[in-house]
Amino acid sequence: MSWKPRAWATGLAAALGLASAAHAQTGFVHWETPHVNPITLTPSGNLLLAVNTADNRLEVFRFAPGGAPIWVRSIAVGLDPVSVRARTDNEIWVVNHISDSISIVDLPSGRIVRTIQTGDEPADVVFAGSPQRAFVSVSQLNQVRVFDPANLAAAPTILTIQGEDPRALAVDAAGSTVFVGIFESGNKTTSIPIPVVNQVTGPYGGQNPPPNSGNQFSPPIDPLLPPPPPVALILRQNAAGQWMDDNNRNWSAFVPWAMHDQDVAMINTSTLAITYARGLMTTVMNLAVRPDGVVTAIGAEATNEIRFEPNVNSTFVRCEMSSFNPAAPNVVNTVDLNPHLDYSVRTLPQATRDLSIGDPRAIVWSPSGDRAFIAGMGSNQIIVVDPSGVRLGEIGVGLGPTGLVRTPDGSRLYVLNKFDASITQIDVATSAVVSEVSFFDPTPAAIKSGRPFLYDTHLTSGLGQVSCASCHIDGRNDGLAWDLGNPAGEMKDVNFPCRQGPGNCRDWHPMKGPMVTQSLVGIVGVEPLHWRGDRENVAAFAGAFTGLQGDDAPPTLGEMQLFNDFLATIDYPPNPNRNLDDLLPTALPVTGGTGNAASGLTAFQTQPVLPGGLTCVACHALPLGTDRTIDSPNVGPVPPQSLKIAQLRGLNEKTGFSRGSTVNNRGFGYNHDSDRDTLAALLGPPFAFPPGALGAQMRRDVEAFMLSMTPDTHAAVGQQVTFDGQNNGNANLLTRYNTFLAQANANRVGLIARQRRGGVVRGF
Repeated sequence: MSWKPRAWATGLAAALGLASAAHAQTGFVHWETPHVNPITLTPSGNLLLAVNTADNRLEVFRFAPGGAPIWVRSIAVGLDPVSVRARTDNEIWVVNHISDSISIVDLPSGRIVRTIQTGDEPADVVFAGSPQRAFVSVSQLNQVRVFDPANLAAAPTILTIQGEDPRALAVDAAGSTVFVGIFESGNKTTSIPIPVVNQVTGPYGGQNPPPNSGNQFSPPIDPLLPPPPPVALILRQNAAGQWMDDNNRNWSAFVPWAMHDQDVAMINTSTLAITYARGLMTTVMNLAVRPDGVVTAIGAEATNEIRFEPNVNSTFVRCEMSSFNPAAPNVVNTVDLNPHLDYSVRTLPQATRDLSIGDPRAIVWSPSGDRAFIAGMGSNQIIVVDPSGVRLGEIGVGLGPTGLVRTPDGSRLYVLNKFDASITQIDVATSAVVSEVSFFDPTPAAIKSGRPFLYDTHLTSGLGQVSCASCHIDGRNDGLAWDLGNPAGEMKDVNFPCRQGPGNCRDWHPMKGPMVTQSLVGIVGVEPLHWRGDRENVAAFAGAFTGLQGDDAPPTLGEMQLFNDFLATIDYPPNPNRNLDDLLPTALPVTGGTGNAASGLTAFQTQPVLPGGLTCVACHALPLGTDRTIDSPNVGPVPPQSLKIAQLRGLNEKTGFSRGSTVNNRGFGYNHDSDRDTLAALLGPPFAFPPGALGAQMRRDVEAFMLSMTPDTHAAVGQQVTFDGQNNGNANLLTRYNTFLAQANANRVGLIARQRRGGVVRGF
């Protein structure tokens, strides 16, 4: 090349229609990436900075008299920026979730001066300690990586977080402690498999399903129903350490495993030692440090141990704020952010629902600490509370508020509204919205029109605090299992092809037992849906809006079509287990050693694993891992219920549970009811991967392949490298660049170069 690029980035997959690397990108790829801390002020307070996730840019604003933001410029960064922090007035760090990087921006020139590779799906960054260091949460690796801003060439220090999906970060006033919100921290629930529930030495003498109200079922079982299938059972560990079901029966003797339930990690910035605060909530959405040093976390608490849809209708998730003093983290004060709800009724008038906050995503305190402002992404509002959680007011803002920042004097509050790409200015003294400014948003209409049916808690629930996204968080899942059966429900005929032949699949009983929450990503096109295949399509979920969420009426067919069209746009992100050229890894750490995913693919396609010579791929057809049929095998004294052949995407995000461990990150594993804790257990007997040396290695290879499946997004999409003139000969950077170039020349990705010419950053 005759010119020297400032930054290289692989772009969109060739499948989107890019004929060659030289062609402009024309498609919009959508991962429904969540914001973490998407808005900030420069230290001087002169500029407002906000991520534009849909357009992969940093938006820069100055202020008009009165504080209204005035757009100044856009700066291209990595793919799907989710957080922005200003280290100085001139040096801005932007966290790129899909690009697995941080773009360090020189604000006066608008240039990316450095790209830092962080590991898979970084979420946030803060600066703390003396000397100052940058702490970066790496959500999919369960790490915080510590960088030296004065020596970015040095390898970061890697801190392992004992919890699933660390995201939001906060720092105390002294800069001595970094607080890490663990997004999927869990709630000390787990499930025991069918053989354990069947134990005659158990609390119910082997009765399965066991009752949930004394010796009875609530609601009562319809006497016209046939006997229900045996099922697993969800338990919750109480304060005394006992594993109890929802009927207050003790199963502790059958549960030798345990979970962390660590919600906030506390990193000493001098020693990098880590301690934890526990027992806050199920999902830690964000956190902040009050001026008096108390840490306040906001998020959701799930009651998934309660069985049956009529019993959890509209009340299955509570929005909460938990507070603790870092000096005594075991003393936690938790309050419901919706004190007007007593959850004794399932549906309230719309005016009362509109008071509720749903899906809280951001919190900021006033300078005096007398008020907190909390953004409800699902309720399109800001609520104001005092330190004890007492509600002081509500402020309506734009759609999907996810970020908050206040001026140093506390007089103005700025809100980033993700779903309509706008910034709202609030006069704190009057709680009045005084201005709103929009910025460029390339989001297609199908996404904007369908999103409310996933997130909008006021639109889609009876109490105003829940939505589909309460469990399918950001379109994915909550890492839990739920028993949403109904003893008073009706049987349903199997109406999709049966693997055993027409008429040979057992019809679906309404008492279905626990089902692990499934991701909504990629479900359109692999119908039927649900673990059992008992929902024909997205439209068949309309009844959940009333039966589960408590709304007055289900969406119309037209509205469900909008929801369907929105879900159809969401892709799985790049799989971190793939090589940069998207080839399968040949040495991936798995249970008991390493696996060769390429060999695993061969075994998946050719190795007989069931009687009759069936291979894995015979049922789990590639590339999605399902042939979309219903399976109803006649095995065991009581045959299991009919289940759909499940797709296999996203298995890499379900690790972290072992029934042999007392320090699990999560309480649920694989299969519909978490019957198998690990993929190793799933691939063991009765399949053809016995404990012997050959079978064990083949099992490890197949496990490696299953953890590396990713038919949606090429592994290099979003990856970047920055050349600044000083590092143009860096061998590692050149190797990455050459990989990008080779993939682009093979029409597998698009390649974009950005360079400053004539004082303007231009793309090539």
